Parts: sequence; C-alpha cells; structure tokens
Amino acid sequence: MDSQKTHPDYSAKKAYNNAIQSLKNTPVLFTPFIIFAIIAFLSVILIYLAPRMPLRIIFGPPIRTFWGEAFLHYPTNFILLPKLVSLATMALSIIFGSLLTGMAVAMACDAYNKKTPRLNQSFKTAIKKYAAIFLIVFIITAIMYIAVKIVFIGLAKYFIAGHSRLLFLKASFWMGPFLLAANFILAVLIQSAFIYAIPLIIIGKVKLIKSVIKSFVLFKKLFLPTLILVSLPMCLYIPIIILSYNNVFLIDKFFPEIILYLALLGVIVNSLIIDPIITISTTFLYLAQKEK
Repeated sequence: MDSQKTHPDYSAKKAYNNAIQSLKNTPVLFTPFIIFAIIAFLSVILIYLAPRMPLRIIFGPPIRTFWGEAFLHYPTNFILLPKLVSLATMALSIIFGSLLTGMAVAMACDAYNKKTPRLNQSFKTAIKKYAAIFLIVFIITAIMYIAVKIVFIGLAKYFIAGHSRLLFLKASFWMGPFLLAANFILAVLIQSAFIYAIPLIIIGKVKLIKSVIKSFVLFKKLFLPTLILVSLPMCLYIPIIILSYNNVFLIDKFFPEIILYLALLGVIVNSLIIDPIITISTTFLYLAQKEK
C-alpha cells in the first residue's frame, strides 16, 4: 500500500525533517531571513523613536493626523507601537521580503538538489523575477489585510448597532478570543493557498497568473501536508499575538517599554524561526511533488 495514502502527513514530516536538517547543516540558508530580521529590527527601533526629535518632524504629522496627538507622548505612544510595527512589517515584506523570499527559495532548491547554495546566484535568480514575486506578496498581504478588516468591521458594526450577544455569547468573546482565532485561521489558509506561487515562479519558471492558479491546485492536492507545514510554525507566534492584543494590561502591570521588547521578540521569532521553517519546508514539499 502507498505510504503517502496511509499517512496523509508523511510528506509534511519528511519536509520538516529535511528542512531542519538543511538549515542545521547549511547555515547560509538563514542569510535572507537574517537580512530581513535586521531590516525589521531597525524599523521597530525607528518607530519607537518616532515621537522624539528629529524623527518627530517626519513621523509626527501622520501620527497626529490618523491617531491623535496623544500617541506622540509617553507612555501612550507604546499603545500605538504594535499597530505601527504591523503596518511597517507589511510594507517591508512586500518591498524587501518578496526579494529575500525568492532568494531563500532558490537557495533551498540548491540545498534540496545537494548543491552548495550561493547568495550571489540566488540574488540574480530572484531579482530577475522580482516584479512577479513582489506582486504575489502584495496580493497575499492585501487579501490578508482586507479579510481581517472585514471580520473586524462586521463584528464591530453588529455590536455597535446595539446587540449585546451573538449566538448567546457576549461581545467580549467575539471581539477577543474569536477575533484572534479567526485572524490566525485566515492567515494560515491564505498563506497556504499562495505558498507554492513563489517556488513555481523561481524554480518552475511559471508566469505570475499561472503560478497563482497552480499554487491553488497544489494546495488542494497537498491540503493536509501544506496546512501542517504552515500552521505549526505559526503557532509559535500565538503567545506574542495574545500579549500584543493586551498591550494596555501589560503597560499597567509592568512598564511601557515591555511593548517594545515584545515587538523585537516578534521580529526574532517570525523572521528567524517561523519564516525559515515554512519557506524551506514548503519548497522541499513542492520539489518532492515536482519530482513525482
């Protein structure tokens, strides 16, 4: 009997094992993720310093316009910090993350084929396809942002209209635990659906639209393994999401700067643990499927 049919998650386990082993034996695979981590780390520091001179001259007016004067002063500025970090991360992911992910996929392909991954060669490969992978990451980010906003606005309007409960549960549940869980599930599903688009572009040399269609087809075909490869690493970020959601409580309970430390921890966990495992393992799964 085919072991793949007997154990639906077999390919996911194999992809995980191979990815972790490759990252361990070939540290150069971490390079694109380290570069992005440095960029993201600096952006958090920049946002933290935004209310101070001379950065206040540049960042003061937009913060004042969109959120209010209060968020330019201590300690209220720390309440806004997670939101600004989230927006900055989205922008950086589109501009820099797309290119660096393309490089990581190219290097993962070399590692899978027992070749020595080369940073300069992976950069040349990714830069040639930059427009396509830029658009892919932009589409994924936009869909995630819109999907999360739709759920939030829908729930907010329902309760603002005067309803105290939904399905016998209070607003505190729907706007708290449910919203966090819904955002996580949406992120997993959307990322999983598009996860093979960049490998298809970089390795399969497929055009933009065709890569999206083929990624959906592969996701459907490899539904369970893909969900496992994407969701398990992302679970590591759940504690940070929960803590960030309760930033007012953390400021009152401890000290305002804890929000900054939490944001920096988020960069480390996301850029140096979650992203490498997801990117390398799903690329390996794609290559294994391609060989078949």
